Amino acid sequence: MAVRHILLDMDGVIADFMGAILELHGQRELADKWPDGEADYAGVLGMTKDEFWKPVDGLGGRFWAEFPPYPWLNELLTLLRETAPFTISTSPSRSAACASAKVEWLREHFQEPLYMDFMIGTQKYLLAKPDVVLIDDQHKNIDQFREHGGQAILFPQPWNSNFAITDRIGYVRSELEKLV
Repeated sequence: MAVRHILLDMDGVIADFMGAILELHGQRELADKWPDGEADYAGVLGMTKDEFWKPVDGLGGRFWAEFPPYPWLNELLTLLRETAPFTISTSPSRSAACASAKVEWLREHFQEPLYMDFMIGTQKYLLAKPDVVLIDDQHKNIDQFREHGGQAILFPQPWNSNFAITDRIGYVRSELEKLV
């Protein structure tokens, strides 16, 4: 079946949430020592979820607007544009400022001042269809999307089961070729 549309996650796929959160918590060195496949960020940092999110919330939207893109951003976007139309599908944090800051980030890093092709919400599976592919770094989102009839690619990161894959874009390309 042809891929009609791609939903691309933001944090952990194109935007370096992990680097920013580790820096905010003064634990940047963990980036190179992350436990393989461990998705409990707060637990790895030895914190409760409230302790983990409190400094993020304290910064308001600034945290979300200012963290860097991953170095593969442009290569991934080129690959997706060659494959099918895509939409950013990103989850908000509990801060009301998060959503607007993510829009600012997209507009800056996509170099499109009026960029509007995004969806913000936690229930990505509501967009699942057989010809729609979700690319995400979180198992929960991947599993739910597939359970609701969509196709999905788990983007390789140290905190998921694809932690050993180092050629992230090559992997996504290979997985997309299987679906096209």
